[in-house]
Amino acid sequence: MFETPQPTSQPESPQAELPGKQATPLKRRCVSVCQYRSCERSGSAAVLAAFREANLPGVLISASDCMGQCASGPTVRVTPDNVWYCRVKPEDVGAIATQHLQHDEPVERLLHPRFHPRFDFAD
Repeated sequence: MFETPQPTSQPESPQAELPGKQATPLKRRCVSVCQYRSCERSGSAAVLAAFREANLPGVLISASDCMGQCASGPTVRVTPDNVWYCRVKPEDVGAIATQHLQHDEPVERLLHPRFHPRFDFAD
């Protein structure tokens, strides 16, 4: 009469390796993705969906209200690391998941310059 629901298999967490690096156990973190007006217009809903699909154990993925970085959205903040990413696209999520969340190395090209200034003292 009624069928017993079958368990669905969850996709495995991303296991991509960085050259010369082994994945470390994931720390407890929160990834907040701004869903306010300008970030939403820039595609933040797709970024949030990509993080949720990544299946990262120990990482809370959260939609957030305005983070005050409207000109640089979509904005993503990783706590407790206090790392801010700007202009994140869904295709960037894999790099953040692998490089930052698994290997503890923030993705340099996406770091928000207001919070992570780069100083070049060469010359």
